[in-house]
Amino acid sequence: MNSKINRRKFLSNLASGLTFFTLSNLFLLKRLNAKSKPKVLIIGSGIGGLTCLSYLNKISDAIDIIVIDKNKSIRTGPLSNLVLGGILSEEKITFTIDPKKYRNVKFVYDEVKYIDSDKKFVKVSGDVSVNFDFIILSPGIGYKENIIEGYNPNNTELLPHCWDGDSNLKKFKKQLNDLDRNSKIIISSPDYPYRCPPAPYERASLIANYLKKKKNNSKILIFDSKNSFTKQENFFKEWNLYYNNIIEWIPRKKGGRIIKYDHQNKIIKNEQGNKVKADLIHFIPDQKASNIFFDSGVLDKKNDWCEINPTTFELKGFDDIFVLGDSINAWDMPKSAFSANSQAKVLAINLINKILGRKFVDPVFLNTCYSFSKENRAFSITAWYRLNTSKDRIVSLGSSQSSINSSHIDRNQEASHAFGWFNTMVNDLFL
Repeated sequence: MNSKINRRKFLSNLASGLTFFTLSNLFLLKRLNAKSKPKVLIIGSGIGGLTCLSYLNKISDAIDIIVIDKNKSIRTGPLSNLVLGGILSEEKITFTIDPKKYRNVKFVYDEVKYIDSDKKFVKVSGDVSVNFDFIILSPGIGYKENIIEGYNPNNTELLPHCWDGDSNLKKFKKQLNDLDRNSKIIISSPDYPYRCPPAPYERASLIANYLKKKKNNSKILIFDSKNSFTKQENFFKEWNLYYNNIIEWIPRKKGGRIIKYDHQNKIIKNEQGNKVKADLIHFIPDQKASNIFFDSGVLDKKNDWCEINPTTFELKGFDDIFVLGDSINAWDMPKSAFSANSQAKVLAINLINKILGRKFVDPVFLNTCYSFSKENRAFSITAWYRLNTSKDRIVSLGSSQSSINSSHIDRNQEASHAFGWFNTMVNDLFL
């Protein structure tokens, strides 16, 4: 399948392949004895976790569902760069779950400390534990330490990376506002894989746009641990149009990989030994699976990502533990909210098929990623996926990307599409 793939036909096949339960399926579930109702535990109420919940909620009178998340308010990763760029308020990406939307579902707001895969329970704060028959884990991302000497990604009060849509968005925005004219900003972009591949470059674009409006006349240097990046030609085109002499990209081969950070003097050192001083240094950390997997011993510290069965999303080596989203190795699929949403639909449907002893659906997946260069300009890449012939990995069937010669009207329409996708998704899940 190439970039000329018929998107409408693919989406039609996706819908038919993932058609939800027939009346006979639902009837079988309702016949389960009330005392033997399967207990499904969902960890994480972000895009992936809530998409699973929205599907499982359709049969919530036949299974017990518990959702655990330490946060009552969820800030989405999608559009968070627009908050940093002063285009949206933080309230526009902050949501709370309406419990009336999900009937017969129990919500627990606490932090999961440990998962006992043998005895099938999770331990939360204190001595409280919650049992499960099946557990779905969508906890987001974790961060690697000791990649850059002198930098700790977990010290977000000192150096907020804002890669979780967390409360440090305000702190980072204040750092931008406090910059003097003619300041120098360094943004460090990590090596693959990481959450939302084009996001560091979108962030640089929107920060440049914000400072340009303030007539700050600052310079942004992107130190990159890679020699190329997603949507590179589209970003270059936008930077030439709007941020010429403001944004400079430094690939790894030209000194882009940072190995040391001197916080006191605000100096970075690259692997070539060169030192650069800046007024604001912003690290986007190298990433791995969420710490809960390592803390619980279900993921070896030699591995960065959870290996899963791509048909069911069951964690390899463990029964009845399912993982999706940013913490998994999804092969050709990137780590994104759209990917997690697509994966969650497959996981939820095949989980019910497992409970019923029915045949699994053969999954197909879709991912669309929008990037903004300013408030009314965006571009995208869409890719389609299915399982390989051995059904042991997810492979790309092709992709379609916005033209670098798109008109302003085209870019404006894509921005509208991005907002439309976001609003539809959060309305479906939260409101």
